[in-house]
Amino acid sequence: MDTSPREHEQHSMDTVSQTTLSPPEPPLERLSDALQEAIKAVVGTYRKPPRRVKSFLNGTWFGHPLHPVLTDVPITAWLLTAVFDIIWLIAPARSNWAALGAFVAVIAGLLAALGAIATGLTDWSDTYGAERRVGLNHAFFNACAFVLYLVSFILRWLAGPGDSIPAVILGFLGLLCVLYAGYLGGEMVFTTGTGVNHTAWEAAGEDYEAVLPVEQVEENRLYRVTASGVPVVVLRQGERFFAISATCPHAGGPLDEGTLTGEIVECPWHGSRFCMRDGRVLTGPATVNAPRYAVRVRNGQVEVKRERAS
Repeated sequence: MDTSPREHEQHSMDTVSQTTLSPPEPPLERLSDALQEAIKAVVGTYRKPPRRVKSFLNGTWFGHPLHPVLTDVPITAWLLTAVFDIIWLIAPARSNWAALGAFVAVIAGLLAALGAIATGLTDWSDTYGAERRVGLNHAFFNACAFVLYLVSFILRWLAGPGDSIPAVILGFLGLLCVLYAGYLGGEMVFTTGTGVNHTAWEAAGEDYEAVLPVEQVEENRLYRVTASGVPVVVLRQGERFFAISATCPHAGGPLDEGTLTGEIVECPWHGSRFCMRDGRVLTGPATVNAPRYAVRVRNGQVEVKRERAS
């Protein structure tokens, strides 16, 4: 049935209204989405646990994010490159040793940067919002630095035993890029909280607190309770009770809403997995254990108390 001009006009206004209410995603956001999906496919984010490659790159085995450790190497190497280049510029005829030192330092920085890139992109693939935008800029300037130093390396290699002015200039530009990228990396950590342990400042009471009547606790079900103002997740298996912080250390996800497999809980946000017995992290992106709580049953009540970190 044909619609009247008035009805057609109203339909057009509704369409415009919907478009206004839901603006298209900005190009950088679409780019970030595509890049994150590609990275997740490569590192195995969507594979079944234990997802060893991703956990390795996150630094779960290390107990600390691996990316910040690796970034120190290329930054140091390229700073040394700049020092050697300055010495060569002051006295090029007598400083072939400085040119050689700069050449070796550039190579060391490039090789170390490969590891920093792999770990950094893996960590970035689990970010969102402001931290994702800052992280994209961080990656861009690091990529610029890598390309500049790669071209600088090629020019140095072609120059033989001595340096070349274009190679030195590219090195200085690369250093500026990597230093600014380092500033953005600090912005991610200290401003947006990327990679910060979200349980680090949780309060710990001195005494046991009653949180649940025993008769209300079913087996193999996660219960969210509060102890000393801190959310805790409790699990019962037979006569045994386990409890850990309900906050995922990686990004603050609610572990009580996660998937339980045996005595292992998987965070619903990014898939980090923790053992309910001791809070041990088993799968990244989390790198630190979840705080563990001692549990006892007394007077028909389940009581918990935060255990001291060893």
